[in-house]
Amino acid sequence: MKVAIIGSGIVGLTIAYTLSKENIDITIFEKERDSLSHGTGRNSGVIHSGIYYQPKTLRSTLCIRGSKLMKKFISENNLYINNCGKLLLPKTKKDIETLNLLYERSKEVGVETIKLNSFDEILKIEPNCNPLFNEALFIKETGIADPKEVSNKLIEILKKRGVIIKYDTKVDSISSDNTTIISNNKIHNFDLIINSAGLHADYLANKSNLKTRYTSLPFKGKYWKISFGDKNEIPNRLIYPVPNLDQPFLGVHTVYDKDGNFYLGPSSTPVFGREAYRPFRKFNFLEFCALSYKFILKIIFNENNLRNLAISEFKNLFLSSVMKSSNVYFKHKPVKIELSSKVGIRSQMFDKNSKKLFNDFVVIKQNNIIHILNAISPAWTSSFAMAEFICEKYTIKNRNNNESA
Repeated sequence: MKVAIIGSGIVGLTIAYTLSKENIDITIFEKERDSLSHGTGRNSGVIHSGIYYQPKTLRSTLCIRGSKLMKKFISENNLYINNCGKLLLPKTKKDIETLNLLYERSKEVGVETIKLNSFDEILKIEPNCNPLFNEALFIKETGIADPKEVSNKLIEILKKRGVIIKYDTKVDSISSDNTTIISNNKIHNFDLIINSAGLHADYLANKSNLKTRYTSLPFKGKYWKISFGDKNEIPNRLIYPVPNLDQPFLGVHTVYDKDGNFYLGPSSTPVFGREAYRPFRKFNFLEFCALSYKFILKIIFNENNLRNLAISEFKNLFLSSVMKSSNVYFKHKPVKIELSSKVGIRSQMFDKNSKKLFNDFVVIKQNNIIHILNAISPAWTSSFAMAEFICEKYTIKNRNNNESA
């Protein structure tokens, strides 16, 4: 059996890792010179618990399962991990209602959390925070790892198993009729193609004439780098706001890396290019026009409250607004705040039927092509479970023609 995987981000790599345990000939096509240029290399590395997402959805089940599998892989390969946990701090009385809902949900899906009911309890968990209310939620199972380290270990294992990774090899089109890939004017034939191209997955799906109700609306996230006068003033836990469960974003929060750098972010603002990390870099005029048109229409008609969301998120581009909304995170005043080079873009899908930002992963099987769309957060956490799900449901055990999840 010959399988092609398009995209060598974490989803493509974990699918290859899972499939390579079988007697399968695997080739990965990657248009960049490495596997870390986009979502995976720009990921915060947070290993999420899965309680934010509606139970029994793919995001929920794969995140909960994926968290365990990611930690297992990290442990088996002696990679970096900090099992720091996550503290959810409410900013309004309405947040407390959502906090209680999340606590009940955590019990329903079997994720260990601790409900904190006093300032003393909160400050015992995180002495360097500044809570506004005497209620909070501590999610013990949340941790943080190094996405680059995980990817590099996967690549090392895959090469030993004989998986071919073709870098600098852009896929121009794919055909569902005869399961072929056209790349650099060459035709490649396979038994199965897995489209895990991240920000470009919807583009390739359209090239294969797949008709769906989804359209891509990319959002850019920026981070601020925070420095304190003393390292003991840095929060030890990840600190998040209580999320708006009607939207797919988690809000501005704290995060740090294994080198000790401390960040606040990300923003989530509309962006008119799938790779528009910097202004006018890799500028694509046609893509700019198409995405601008889609965003402007949805903002004018305020579909899924998108106008209000865009306005509120636009404020997070300004330091004063970010610090005002994040005052609950810090007991001590930072001595230095600077805009970080840490920038990411998420491949968010909009559901044309419900007229809402779609809040789950999308997997569609089109003949012998599997399309992975809307691989939004927590796709990094979920990646090993997503690979397991796809391999069991769509590739080895089930070869039916057209299915979706």
